[in-house]
Amino acid sequence: MVFLKGGEWEEVPGLDGVTIYSYIRKVDIASSNSYIISFCDAIVFIDPGGLPEQAATLLREIELQRARKDRPVLIFLTHVHLDHCLSLLTDPGFRNLPRQILFVQDSGANSLECGDRKATIADLVELDYEKTDVDVHLFCGDETESGIIIDVTPDGEIEFSAPDRDCRKNIPSETIRLENGDEIEVYHTPGHSPDSICIRVGEVLFCGDLVFATAPGIAGLTGWDRKELDTTIQRVLSLLSEEKITVCLPGHGRPMDTASTVSALLAIQKEAQGLDGIHEVNPEWARKTALFGRSLMSEVDRLFTIIAGRLVYVSHVLEELEERGEAARMEDLIDSGLVDELLSDFNRFSSDLQAGNKREIHLALKAGQIAAKLKRLFRKDLLATVLDLSLLRRIERHLEDYNVTFRGFCPLARIECTDIAISMGEIVANVVRPPYHDEDIILAPDEESFARALALRIAWVNLFEKMKFEYSPGLSLPLVLMDNERFEDTVIFILEKLSVAGVPSINISSRVDKDGVTMSLEGVAGGRVPLDRQAELFARNSTDLSGGGFSLRSSEDEFCIELTYPVGETGSMNNADAGKVSEK
Repeated sequence: MVFLKGGEWEEVPGLDGVTIYSYIRKVDIASSNSYIISFCDAIVFIDPGGLPEQAATLLREIELQRARKDRPVLIFLTHVHLDHCLSLLTDPGFRNLPRQILFVQDSGANSLECGDRKATIADLVELDYEKTDVDVHLFCGDETESGIIIDVTPDGEIEFSAPDRDCRKNIPSETIRLENGDEIEVYHTPGHSPDSICIRVGEVLFCGDLVFATAPGIAGLTGWDRKELDTTIQRVLSLLSEEKITVCLPGHGRPMDTASTVSALLAIQKEAQGLDGIHEVNPEWARKTALFGRSLMSEVDRLFTIIAGRLVYVSHVLEELEERGEAARMEDLIDSGLVDELLSDFNRFSSDLQAGNKREIHLALKAGQIAAKLKRLFRKDLLATVLDLSLLRRIERHLEDYNVTFRGFCPLARIECTDIAISMGEIVANVVRPPYHDEDIILAPDEESFARALALRIAWVNLFEKMKFEYSPGLSLPLVLMDNERFEDTVIFILEKLSVAGVPSINISSRVDKDGVTMSLEGVAGGRVPLDRQAELFARNSTDLSGGGFSLRSSEDEFCIELTYPVGETGSMNNADAGKVSEK
């Protein structure tokens, strides 16, 4: 069924003579969808949204409807997050509408009336609004009192009465009844927020942010409650199965038919079961997550640039060697143009934040979107036929780390008792060791194996060809607690940055003190900063995630980078709390 194209008036399924105007936006946190329903005796307005241009369009449509027949305007908020109601609170056109009646669930109404910045997420999106009186507090009693009838007269007067029929439902409900008998049924559906409601008009269910309640950056908002969400989903699923509802209109995104809504709710219910203990999405979370996202995306951008450059080079050399089939395969291993577009989009977004045009929560959400898209594009199994596995593993881990952090958890670190002296020695040896064997080319059993072995040979670049390593491992160092793979990633990152900075030699040594075992990387700075601010932040976070501590001392002449890990007992553990996002 095709329904609700948006931007025009259409018939409401299940109601004769009732029409709806839908302002449907792409999914973001700037503003919600908005809906205007024209009844004979009233205009119902759901979620005014949060953008000035959206407000102007909606006010114009309301005025056109009132010019045809002057009626009260009944305004409903599916909840009081500012992306759904900022225009109502700040735009004089809405505040001065004659004969308007504002309906909000009781806890949300109290939040608007006392200016609760946490409940409205005003603190998170850094916006201001005035305290606002609410005409009707919905569901202000306990659930046993649901079923109340609220009569609205053509003059905009309201009267409350007990239900004149059996209104027992498996979901708390209240009914707004118009003069001619038309009804708007409201259901209390907490979980995304305590004040969330769904609204039924004819065969249409307006479901607010229910279908986004487990989305990263959304789950964990102030008032989010997993148990209440589970109860609400069960109730709404029952409602969809028992009542004739054919269309569900979300607070963000396109309309959904009932079957799609049921599938989405079942998936959300399953996903919510794994979300106990997530971090609260608050301004502090947004600041740290945005900081982490910016440094991580900078490194991901660098690594993807390396991949793209090596694939182009390999393809060119293979073409010169008349290995055209394998050369063409190189071009198909990754969509470099799309990767570049995504990362450029993030960099523009980051620049907007620095210019004051975006907020930290916006950057955190943007990084989450970009990381998810890059993860879908990244085909490690195919790229591993050409490129160094260490390089690919780092990209894979970085994208997963941000997805986990954005979801509201700490990235998982496998903390084990490790001989750090041996680990460092293997890293130093491996960074200059080719990831291929000449025998694989010479003894290749067929043409395809030959071409792939050759591609691996061509793709490898010794980044440390001009760098001299001096490694002096300490004698009888105690075992330390660390994630060995993350330690390796951190050291390789630091060495790569030092190589690019032109550091001619690195002296690596160790010591033991009260803080644990420290690996020191020292060298001549040559007047250059060995790690810029972004690289230092990434190295610090990466060290934290591996279970250690990071420090950097530098002058115009020399630098010293230290990675310190606590001494451990024998055994191992999985420690999801080992990694904490650094903000130093």
